Amino acid sequence: MNKEVLKKLKDCCLKEAEKRKQKYQEQTKYGINKSEKAEEEIRLMFLAAKCFEKIIQGAAPPAVQQSLFDIKEYDKPKRIYDVF
Repeated sequence: MNKEVLKKLKDCCLKEAEKRKQKYQEQTKYGINKSEKAEEEIRLMFLAAKCFEKIIQGAAPPAVQQSLFDIKEYDKPKRIYDVF
């Protein structure tokens, strides 16, 4: 994983947080979603973006950075009927 990927992840988290913020404001207004849950999810998305930013800047602990760089690409699980 390189810095370009980390920047994309950070931007994705920020974009998603903004989308959720707008969506949850509407849902909370109409009683569809509880504001505490919505605020927590938005806060977590912004927190994830901040974590990626720290890693990009080299401010995260080395063990954290290393564990992120060691992750493998996602392998889509095989479906049982694909085997036959």
